[in-house]
Amino acid sequence: MRLYTTISTAALMLASVPASTASSCGAVKISQLSVDGRTDAPLGLGNPRPTLAWQMIQTRDCPASDEICPGDRQTAYEIQAAATVDDLRAGRLIWKSGKTEGNEQNVLFGISLTSRDTVAWRVKVWDALGQPSGCQPLPLFVRHFDIPSGRDVADARLYISGVGMHHATVNGEDATDEVLAPGYSNYQLSSEYRTYDVTNALRSGPNAVGVSLGNGPAYVRRNVRNPAVGRNAPYSWWESQLMGNGTLSAGVTTGSNNVRLSSVARYNIGGSINIDTGDGGDRLESRVITAIDNGTSVISFTPALEQSHKAGAKVTGSGNNIAASDPSAGAAVTPRFIARLEIMLDDGSSTIIVTDRSWRTTLGPLVTDAWYSGSDYDARREKLGWDEPDTDLKSSVWTSAGIAPPPNLATKLVARAAELIRKQERFSPVSVTNPAPGIWVFDFGQNIVGWPFITLPELPAGVTIKVAPAEGLNANGTANQASLGPGPRGSDLFNTYTTAGRAGGETWHPRFNYFGMQWVQVTGLPPGFEPGPELITGIRLQADAPIAGTFTSSNARLNRINKMAHYSFASNLMSVFTDCPGREKLSYPADYTRLRNT
Repeated sequence: MRLYTTISTAALMLASVPASTASSCGAVKISQLSVDGRTDAPLGLGNPRPTLAWQMIQTRDCPASDEICPGDRQTAYEIQAAATVDDLRAGRLIWKSGKTEGNEQNVLFGISLTSRDTVAWRVKVWDALGQPSGCQPLPLFVRHFDIPSGRDVADARLYISGVGMHHATVNGEDATDEVLAPGYSNYQLSSEYRTYDVTNALRSGPNAVGVSLGNGPAYVRRNVRNPAVGRNAPYSWWESQLMGNGTLSAGVTTGSNNVRLSSVARYNIGGSINIDTGDGGDRLESRVITAIDNGTSVISFTPALEQSHKAGAKVTGSGNNIAASDPSAGAAVTPRFIARLEIMLDDGSSTIIVTDRSWRTTLGPLVTDAWYSGSDYDARREKLGWDEPDTDLKSSVWTSAGIAPPPNLATKLVARAAELIRKQERFSPVSVTNPAPGIWVFDFGQNIVGWPFITLPELPAGVTIKVAPAEGLNANGTANQASLGPGPRGSDLFNTYTTAGRAGGETWHPRFNYFGMQWVQVTGLPPGFEPGPELITGIRLQADAPIAGTFTSSNARLNRINKMAHYSFASNLMSVFTDCPGREKLSYPADYTRLRNT
């Protein structure tokens, strides 16, 4: 069963998301966008080739001793323009400048406009360190639908598989108590799907199903930086391999079995080639690669194309599905999902909702997300009630979702055979210390695996709280993350939360990663603010496996050893049995072998 057909008639969805023109991610931000000197989105210009202008500002302070700081002076820019905001988000452009070296911040529009033309545009800049403005926040998806008035829901099942990780809601409420779904997979071979009973979550009248996505173990890269919050060297034990990402050098016609590309690097025989001429994926065609000619940059495939495609069309590739041990089994796959909601009503009629372009998408508050190094969440970007039926999906904030290819045409959807990961326990700190000005360390009294849950009082908007997990302390009482080990794999491992300034306070926890921790170090609180133990709660996560037996004795030392063994085992019982919950998070045969012998 292939990914397109296992969940009948549903398409794999990918957010059609733009590069942000003003983002909280990174040390570079763009402001004061103007057209012929006007910053008010002018309606009615007499100039057929107006001047586009902008300003670049630095988003964080830099020591005076540094010769070059992040955000210093513009070194390049790229402008993209389209007829509408939706077209801009979908990549249907009427003009683009391409990446242009230079410090110019006012540029003549590249084509002549005619009467009554409308234009939406955006600009991306690079600073003196070569860092671009903005970043790619993670997407949100929502689909509205109605259940006829007076009808009751007899049964409803949501089938979903998120590549990376997914979190599903129905009418604003969690669809399940499972977390970190769907877990580890070799996405070139298979992707797990989930079945959730959502009968009681639906109601007569308007309804909504929402999905948020994370990178998880599907897209693991060390370049997910965010200098604005101090994420300069993200830790990662390994990296996903980037696959082919080229364009058609020449157009192709219906019936073609090969294409010439700008580059054939990182495509794989036996893998997939995906040809997309835009329109949100409506013209996407995926085929199995049969041959690659490095000399002519021609890729052959089967079966033949059913549509024609113009030169310049985007062409991506997949990893090789021949064996799990093949290096490209770790091919990078950006977030996407496939879903099907089946609703049976009390009169015997049914309604089916599938993933197609009727879903709406936008960029969410999760600014960066990394399986190993943590995530950055900016609550100022939240769209409260986004996954509820009364959300205005026609506003310019939302656009139609795009259709994406599966990780590989050979990828199968498979049901999970083992227990799901769920919240197991909550731990309140046994102590809170202040080892240095501005640094607060919370001790849970037990090494656990899971999430730090933050409970903040009412604070001004824009306060960034950094939360770093640790399994040890330095001599001065600060967090020690030496268990990550030395080497070139990066050193930053933390989560950040930037406040929205909400009345009554704010709460948050990471959703798409987890860490081992006994201590949590918190920095970034306002000067003079002294936190109590209620600021941080530890949420322990584990696959919800049954307990086979227990042990107790009259000897306190034996009881303590048993408790240590119990939590050590539980800390590695996730979607797979892992070697450790922080440094590697991988499943090795040796761990299973030694476990069996004990």
